[in-house]
Amino acid sequence: MTEIYREESSTNTTRKVFAVIALLMIASLYFNEYTRFTKSGNFDPLGWGMDTVLLGLWFWRIGFSYELILFKEKKMQVQRKLFGIGFGTKEYDLTTTETFSNKYEKKFFNKTGIKQYDHLYSSLDENTQHLLVYTVGEKKKLCGVLFKSSDKFVHQLRKLLPAQHLEL
Repeated sequence: MTEIYREESSTNTTRKVFAVIALLMIASLYFNEYTRFTKSGNFDPLGWGMDTVLLGLWFWRIGFSYELILFKEKKMQVQRKLFGIGFGTKEYDLTTTETFSNKYEKKFFNKTGIKQYDHLYSSLDENTQHLLVYTVGEKKKLCGVLFKSSDKFVHQLRKLLPAQHLEL
């Protein structure tokens, strides 16, 4: 396949600083639970459990990033990464694309009746969120992909699929 454009999730220093501050706050919660345990000898499963849930949420929101690749053969490939280590690839056939937007608007998403979607972006990514709607199967079930990308990526996608572009 012939690659047209490739883009990786981006972030900025401010977002990284907030992520580190959040991690330090979660670490202080663990430290607080530990000091309570050493002083009283009582293990508080609810406190430890909530701290673990917060840590898991932090990993989920911060750890994922993606690399988006557009191909001339009307395919889009998403390479998923967890803290920079690749763990999966998904490919979308853009010939089944109904529409894609220059930005994501929840009210539009709700009106389309999409029941299944892939949430493909990193919380640290500072780019705009977009929605790509495509069909699957003989019944042409609507599915969606939520992703963040730069205007350059959307421009390349628009050149590839001019009739499906929706300006919101």
